[in-house]
Amino acid sequence: MRDKFFELLVSTDSPVNDLVVGLLSDVGAEGFIEEGNELKCYFAEAKWKPEYREEVARFLGHLKNEGKVGKYAVKVSEIMNQDWNMKWEESIVPIEVTDNIAIKPSWKEYNGNAKIVIEIDPKMSFGTGHHETTRMMVRLLEKYIKGGERILDVGTGTGVLAIAAIKLGAKRCIAVDRDEWSIDNSVENIRMNGVLENVEVIRGEISSIGEEEFDIEVANLNRNTLLYIEPELRKRCRTGGVLLLTGLLTLDEEDIVNSYTKSGFKVIETLHEAEWSALALSK
Repeated sequence: MRDKFFELLVSTDSPVNDLVVGLLSDVGAEGFIEEGNELKCYFAEAKWKPEYREEVARFLGHLKNEGKVGKYAVKVSEIMNQDWNMKWEESIVPIEVTDNIAIKPSWKEYNGNAKIVIEIDPKMSFGTGHHETTRMMVRLLEKYIKGGERILDVGTGTGVLAIAAIKLGAKRCIAVDRDEWSIDNSVENIRMNGVLENVEVIRGEISSIGEEEFDIEVANLNRNTLLYIEPELRKRCRTGGVLLLTGLLTLDEEDIVNSYTKSGFKVIETLHEAEWSALALSK
């Protein structure tokens, strides 16, 4: 049993936790606890390297230069494998995203009135419905899915949006992610929710799925990635189709709108929650 962990505590005055998670997931962080604009990142002793602290500090300095962060702090401490996993599990509770849809962790019961209950085992990461971007995307899916649609979910993560799409009436979903952990976790969650026959999970880029067109595309990513994949999303969105985007800080919204409208998309709806934006666009 691995007894010692390193806790990297990242504090900022702006909501950039998702960006830090993306950075540290690639280097072996095993767990994250989000508390407002504080992010606790956990590394097993065998995977910890002191330079990770400097790497995060440099990353936050870059974000500060871009105007995304004002003040920040990065601290490291050693902890024993005590109750941090239990603490995280206790902090994740069922949440009603809309009157009709609730998302719950696999280890807790839901006793509310939502007709659609999505069960997620997020394996110490995001995707439980507690993050603003997940909630906004589920709300947009509920609005734009009418029944029988073909869905593309780019950067599926835990698979929560793919599951929501099928439970809301979509016929088929292709869920794409580059991360091996996300593929394994999404398949587990998709199976647990009984929609495995309707969702195809693919590890790779959007180009891995061929030339198929979709009625609705969803992407909960970040500004730079959304700008980069715009041509691929445009190519696979059918004429009259809907594109749902989030993962955006509000200050990045204008850049995304400018890029996508220049390529032929039209903004039909914008949602805001805290410092985050979600866009619905039509082609």
